[in-house]
Amino acid sequence: MHLSSTETPNRRGAKGGKSPRVLVIYNPAAGQWRKRRLQTTLAALKGLGCAVHLFATQKAGDAQTRAATLTSEDCDVVVAAGGDGTINEVANGLANAPGLVPPLAIIPLGTANVLAQEIGLRGNPRAVARAIAGRARMTVHLGEANGRYFVMMAGVGFDAHVVANVDLALKRRTGKIAYVVETLVQGLRYGFPSCRVTVDGKTHDACSVVVCNGKHYGGPFVAAPKASLAEPAFEVCLLEKGGYRHVLRYGAALVMGRLSALPDVKILTGRTLRIEGETGLPVQGDGDIIATLPVEIKVAERTLELVVP
Repeated sequence: MHLSSTETPNRRGAKGGKSPRVLVIYNPAAGQWRKRRLQTTLAALKGLGCAVHLFATQKAGDAQTRAATLTSEDCDVVVAAGGDGTINEVANGLANAPGLVPPLAIIPLGTANVLAQEIGLRGNPRAVARAIAGRARMTVHLGEANGRYFVMMAGVGFDAHVVANVDLALKRRTGKIAYVVETLVQGLRYGFPSCRVTVDGKTHDACSVVVCNGKHYGGPFVAAPKASLAEPAFEVCLLEKGGYRHVLRYGAALVMGRLSALPDVKILTGRTLRIEGETGLPVQGDGDIIATLPVEIKVAERTLELVVP
């Protein structure tokens, strides 16, 4: 199947039994494996009777710009086809759009696909297409960091430093391995400066902070078991220790599902945070750098409807 570059849905609603109009925002420069998976998913959507329209991004920010122009009159579902960074862009566009916006769906094509893990969306193209064409929705409370929205998580400290320094060429070739390599490298190089974290008015110190809007982190791993996208609150993970040994220990505990059980990991529930530390240190959101310290993080007033399996 050939992917055309840009098509715009008409404004006739998909009501009264008409085919649902699906706008797919995607990156045409994605690798061949991702292109094949996208093509298979689009074919399955058309087989289910969806009217599929495509928007191809040309540069960073295009997905957000396009999503910010959408209303519920333009399409019935907008689909972010890509990784968590693409989803973040589309979510930011929808959250900044005026009026009613269409529900957000995803075709997971990224490295970690954390949101897909969170909602139980498996990578099988036909299963993804069935979810997009279906009627199941959930209301998602977004997070906001210095005015930038995030869906799954925001991080300060070691994980943000890894995100800021990961080799993008290696990431394109190897996926998650690039993050493993950078974690090992930065575990030796990073200075682990302390941060002051104020959660709902109470102040704590930590070397790294992960503000969890959902349970999952880094893919299938659960960092905050009580976190929920449906709740207007965060689970804030405070990692108190720094150094290479603790990086390995925290990483192993995360993989085994026991991060929250460690005695030097505190998990607090909160709605508003201020994180202070060395000015200019990066803040990652959904796997991309979205801000620098100091940062104000809060549960956003804006919610989105998310298509779920």
